Amino acid sequence: MNRRRPALSRVAAAVVVLLGLGGCEPPPPRALRTPTPDARPATSTPAEPPPVASSATPRREPLRLPRAGERAARGRLGMVSSEDELASQVGRDVLAAGGNAVDAAVAMAFVLSVTHPVAGALGGGGFLLVRAPSGDVSALDFREEAPSAITPERLAQKTKRSAYGYASAPVPGLVAGLALARERFGSRPLAELVASARRLAEDGHELSARQAKVLGWFWNSVRDKPLRRLLGERNRPLKKGALLKQSALARTLGAIAERGADGFYRGPVAAAIARAMARGGGLVTEEDLSRYRPRERTPIRVVYRGLDVYTMPPPSMGGVALAGILSELSTRPPLPPDAPDDAHAHALVEAARRAYADRRSVGADPEANDRARLDPLLAKLLDPEYHAHRQPAFDPAHATPSSEVRPLTDEPSGDESPETTHLSVVDREGRAVSLTLTLSAAFGARVLVPEVGVILSNALGAFSPRGINVVAPGKRMASSMSPTLVVANGATVAVLGSPGGDTIPNTVAQLLVSMVDRGMTLEGAIDAPRLHHQHRPDRVRFERKRPPQQALLEALRRRGHEVRPGPDQGAANCIVLDPSTGTAFGYADTRKGGLATGPEDIFPTAP
Repeated sequence: MNRRRPALSRVAAAVVVLLGLGGCEPPPPRALRTPTPDARPATSTPAEPPPVASSATPRREPLRLPRAGERAARGRLGMVSSEDELASQVGRDVLAAGGNAVDAAVAMAFVLSVTHPVAGALGGGGFLLVRAPSGDVSALDFREEAPSAITPERLAQKTKRSAYGYASAPVPGLVAGLALARERFGSRPLAELVASARRLAEDGHELSARQAKVLGWFWNSVRDKPLRRLLGERNRPLKKGALLKQSALARTLGAIAERGADGFYRGPVAAAIARAMARGGGLVTEEDLSRYRPRERTPIRVVYRGLDVYTMPPPSMGGVALAGILSELSTRPPLPPDAPDDAHAHALVEAARRAYADRRSVGADPEANDRARLDPLLAKLLDPEYHAHRQPAFDPAHATPSSEVRPLTDEPSGDESPETTHLSVVDREGRAVSLTLTLSAAFGARVLVPEVGVILSNALGAFSPRGINVVAPGKRMASSMSPTLVVANGATVAVLGSPGGDTIPNTVAQLLVSMVDRGMTLEGAIDAPRLHHQHRPDRVRFERKRPPQQALLEALRRRGHEVRPGPDQGAANCIVLDPSTGTAFGYADTRKGGLATGPEDIFPTAP
């Protein structure tokens, strides 16, 4: 018997009742509203001036808008896309009941903390971009923080034996970030947006095939007894269809519903987390939790082929890398869409090689570093002149060895854990949200605080041994998360993002380039094979399960690239919009499954 569908129906009904529509006719449908072309530019936080724009004249090219094909979900009342069916269903129902895109995104993120514990738990953090109908674009940083008692030596000592456990856990940021997003940009009370997640935790949900498979992959690495009891039975991982109940997590969600962020960062929940930390060798205290605050930042903005592309600023090194890839490609005319596949791939790989070389030069917590030094460096990386005259110049026929591509500054390299999740939302008013959240590694620190049902992140491992990303008290670690919004003539035309650790900027760049330069549809760009190059190691990685044609790989090798297979690259759950009709199109990446859906799946007769 499949209990996942009935659970879905109960949650949908609960959302409708809680948002004031139980037993009533649906609200009058309103089509997606396209902002006027003279919409205001992105707002600036007084403490953080916007990046310096280049005085160079941008290349004038015909504007090509992203588009969707026949397989994308479509609607004029809004759209959501995520890798979890239940989360997408809840987000859709919030939109259908009159909530806005931020309301839907917040509700979806709380659901993911219940249904997607591999990456979406309350013990993690994330980045969010939101574009208002006015045209203002804001970025919220709720990345995790280092505890006040941390030092580089103490972190190295505590994590020497393992990258997991309480010693690897930072101060969580997700709950504070979601609460601030709702307060600043939402329209519904937080309790209503938490209700579906709380119900799913209390009543249970049926483990999906994907979640069961992932749990099986990592089961042997989960040593924490409370987490094994939650996710297993008779010392074996839960199977597809098993009913997963999380009563302790439901109580924590209830505290958040009643007290907002204080229900998590102060009081019994915070005390339980601190006690578990002390028992398990962690460093996070009640004082650390009570001091945590999310930050509103000025997004990075670059122009690509006439499109305004907004992405996350530091501590995201992902946004820096994405901006660098697009800026590098912008220094030369686009290849014709029918140019050989290897020519397109070579251009993208070479742009990524250069952008990834520089991303760590500025991709760190700006509050914990010398802004007088970092801000000019970031402005330089966003200046088209820097990319136009960078040496060695792009060679259209041959690979440039990474040893010849010198970073802007000398920062240590390293690999980032890929277990993250991304969701995209637009509403009928034209508001758009791109949200990426993470536990760092799969199941984070792989420990569960049993009294509160919270799985903790292991993001302390994302700090570097030296340089601007070295650990310090209260500091936020660098991240590759790159939530992105694309705007044309004052209207949002794409909401992009992906999980995947270091591969995220390459994935987002490939999606945009494929749609804009090659004329691919949204679903075609998402389903296409992906390539990854991050400067070091000096090799091109392709997806083993979804490889490009052998002819393309051989052509890249002839150009001098080392090419090797690797795991899947992300799971992009994205949306494009047609400003001329006000129609939104969503697609969920088939690499991990999921659902793109809109309110018209509930109101099929809406105009």
